[in-house]
Amino acid sequence: MKYLKNAAIAAVTFTLAVGLSFSGAEAARIKTSVAGAAPGAAAYVIWGGLAALVSKESKTVEMSNLTTRGAVEDIRLVENGKAEFALGVATLVDLALKGKKMFKKPYKNVCGFGPGTVSQFHIAVRKDSGIKTVADLNGKRVSFARRGSSTHFMTRTIVGLAGIKVREENLNWNVAADAIKDGRLDAFTIPNPVPSPAVLKLATSLPITLVPVDGKVGDGLLKSNAAYFKTTIVKNAYNGVDKPVPTIGYAAWTIVGCNVPNDVVYEVARINFSKKGREFLLKVHKGWASGFVTAPDLKGMAAINLKVHPGAARYWKDVGNKLPMK
Repeated sequence: MKYLKNAAIAAVTFTLAVGLSFSGAEAARIKTSVAGAAPGAAAYVIWGGLAALVSKESKTVEMSNLTTRGAVEDIRLVENGKAEFALGVATLVDLALKGKKMFKKPYKNVCGFGPGTVSQFHIAVRKDSGIKTVADLNGKRVSFARRGSSTHFMTRTIVGLAGIKVREENLNWNVAADAIKDGRLDAFTIPNPVPSPAVLKLATSLPITLVPVDGKVGDGLLKSNAAYFKTTIVKNAYNGVDKPVPTIGYAAWTIVGCNVPNDVVYEVARINFSKKGREFLLKVHKGWASGFVTAPDLKGMAAINLKVHPGAARYWKDVGNKLPMK
């Protein structure tokens, strides 16, 4: 891994420098990466903000923001050591640890770090489309986003629960927003904290409706995974959304490879949740606010048997939190 190479270089540099003056010298920073999503998704902005913050504030760790297909791929990248940190959708992390659905075997290299945000499922359509319920999507052109995203997984589940057939497309969220505006698509979906960049992009060009995810569809999602919960997208969140919209949400954590060195994880946690770090990240995307309110959410991680990384655990203990016995 990149950070192991840099750690070795740093160790050699230190050895050669014994007895010499360190004035003006800087050790090479350990290179890490964080996987979130692609442009158009809030995760790309939120975890991109974390990468920018760490690279700006840390003297020992550098972080880059990876462009990915979304949450399923993110978890796989961490498991395989191709990303050190990533978006960890609670429902999907649960499946990965159990080796279920799209995860063919139980994952062993995924550890907990801390909360990022809370995502709410959006189904965006034009206000003049006449689409008001999930059932109204029957026969329509709907973008599920790319395979490997939590969007695709949840949309496929919702369509199945509703017992409808749609014309599936797999577009990037920004491309889907443009396609709806141009009349080439009827709906697109995305689980995001408000505001979702792609939904905001569409709503800036024309009034929209957000389709509720409730009734038997909402109940079916809740039964499918204990990490889902009922939530509401507030009135006036976007142009055209003139009433509260009931939907389903989930916690979105930052996860980390269990094999990432403790000091690296501690340093990132220290910067992420510092007063200066919180202020910076809230300016990047206000979705961080819900994560900071729920921090450290160690009980939520324990509920799905997600082990907290030792480096993160040390940070949370240092700032006065008790780790769950589990």
